[in-house]
Amino acid sequence: MHRYLRAVGFSRIETKLQEVRLLKSMEKAPVFGGIGHEEHEQSYMELLCEVGHGIGVILHGYRDTEGRFQREYYFPYMEGLIMTPMEGCHIRRHKDKESYAVLSEEYRLGSALIFFLMNGIEYRERREQKKSSELAGCYLTGISTKGTILLPVQKTERQIQKIKASTRERDQMMEAARDGDEEAMENLTIEDITLYSQISRRMLKEDVYSIVDSCFMPTGVECDHYMVIGDITKIDQIQNTWTQEIVYRLQIVCNGIDISICINNRDLLGQPEVGRRFKGDIWLQGYGVFKEYEK
Repeated sequence: MHRYLRAVGFSRIETKLQEVRLLKSMEKAPVFGGIGHEEHEQSYMELLCEVGHGIGVILHGYRDTEGRFQREYYFPYMEGLIMTPMEGCHIRRHKDKESYAVLSEEYRLGSALIFFLMNGIEYRERREQKKSSELAGCYLTGISTKGTILLPVQKTERQIQKIKASTRERDQMMEAARDGDEEAMENLTIEDITLYSQISRRMLKEDVYSIVDSCFMPTGVECDHYMVIGDITKIDQIQNTWTQEIVYRLQIVCNGIDISICINNRDLLGQPEVGRRFKGDIWLQGYGVFKEYEK
C-alpha cells in the first residue's frame, strides 16, 4: 500500500483489499487517459483520477492485447502553484519501474536536489519524438503524512532586507564557486566557519527553531525524501470528493525555493496561518516544464 495515499484524503484505507477496491474504481473513472508509448503490442498509459481540486492519484500501466488496463504502479499527487526555474537538470529512469527521477544542482540549497518526476510519460514521449527533453523548471510538491506548525522568527524590516541582500550575495558566490572561482570558494568556507561559530554560541541560550529559520535536509534512506522548514505564504483547503476529508495545500518558501505541501488536516499539528512556518518530512515531486527548441 502506498504510504502517502492518506495525504490526498484516503486515511481510512488500511487494508490491501480496500486499496485494491479503490484503485479498481479509479481505473473506471479517470478524468484523463493517454497512450504514452507502444512497445511489443503493449500501450504504456497514464490514468489520472482527480479526487479534489488539484489532488488525486496517477496510475501507470499498459493496455494488453485484449484492451484491458494492467496497472504497474500508482502514486498520489498534488498540482504545484509556482514554477521554480532550474538549470543543469539530469533525468534518470528508476530501475524497477517506468518512472523517472530528476537530479538538479540547486546552488540555493548548497547540495543536489533530487525529486520524483510526475510527468514521466511526457518525458518519454518527447524523447521518442526527438523533441527537447531539457527542463526549464518544475512545479515542486511535497507530499507529507506528518507536519507541525511553528511560530515565525520575529524580524524587523531592516533585518529582512539584510537577509535578502545576504542571500543574493551568497547565491552569486555559489554560482561563481561552481564555475571554479577560488576566491568565492574561500569566502564561502570562511562564511560557513563563522556561521557555525555563531550558531554554537547561540545554541547555549536559545531554542533551535529560533535560530534555524528554514531548513531543507535529506532524511531517511530514499534520495527524494526531505525534512523541511519553510515560511507559509498561502493556504488552501481542498475537500476529497470521494471521502469528504480535508487536505491542506500549504505554499511555503524554503531556502528561497517555492514548494506546495500536500497534507491531510488529520496529520497536521497546529493551526496553519500565513506567516507561520511548516515543519515536516516530505516526499518531493515535480511536474517538469520542458524547454522548446528555437525555430
